[in-house]
Amino acid sequence: MTLESVTLVIFDYSGTLSLGAVEFGRPGNLERHLEESGMAAMGIDTTDRYWHDVVNPTWPAAGTSNEGFRSAVAGCIRKMQIPSATSRLIEDAVARFLDAYMHHSRIDEGWRPLLSAIEDRPDTMGLIATDHYAEATAAILDHLAALGIRATPATKETRPAGETAFRVANSADIGCLKAERQFWATLRQTCLPSPVKKVVLVDDFGLNEQDGSGYAENRKIENRIIATRHALRAAFGINPQVIKFRAVRDNTDAIVRTIRTVKESLQS
Repeated sequence: MTLESVTLVIFDYSGTLSLGAVEFGRPGNLERHLEESGMAAMGIDTTDRYWHDVVNPTWPAAGTSNEGFRSAVAGCIRKMQIPSATSRLIEDAVARFLDAYMHHSRIDEGWRPLLSAIEDRPDTMGLIATDHYAEATAAILDHLAALGIRATPATKETRPAGETAFRVANSADIGCLKAERQFWATLRQTCLPSPVKKVVLVDDFGLNEQDGSGYAENRKIENRIIATRHALRAAFGINPQVIKFRAVRDNTDAIVRTIRTVKESLQS
């Protein structure tokens, strides 16, 4: 793709493109998956224990490195020295839990028309930007492929050349979170075309998340919006158009309204 000037449309993943990821984390669903995976038998049997004993200790490092959920969480549980929990049992339980999570993190079918429209626009590039564990990159590429959308993973080594209209940028691959300027600066220096004439961001900023880690607190959401807006402006030299995606009882209607807003922006 060789373009003189492009519009960059950025999508958050969990809570925006994938509402299934949010459903997976709801207390009743999460505890069922902890049970079915075998993690509950090791004492990780409630949402509080999952977030406070597993996610909070592992996320800061694993969210910005290639360690991955499987390795980080298995290591965390091993340190708990749970009686009868052998390394093999721990690793198998964590793997089953992760597989279920990635399976449920499919992209909502309602986004397909917009993703396809972006793919068909020669002056537009789509970017899925997510703060996630390393395993999510391959899963997101597979979920995009299921909708007929081809994408390339963005890493610190990815170069601009390529035929796909979409890139998948995961904090675990980039080495920092997307609210940080360095995240976008790295992408700008590697896999994104230049110059960029417009930036459109579609993100729930944690608004739709259902977790016990405090990620969805209103104050943290507002701080995240401000930080991300500043980081994008610093990286691209233009003010981004920020579209906050709020899931409602009828998610189909919310997606349709958001798609309409994005398409209006692309036409202006």
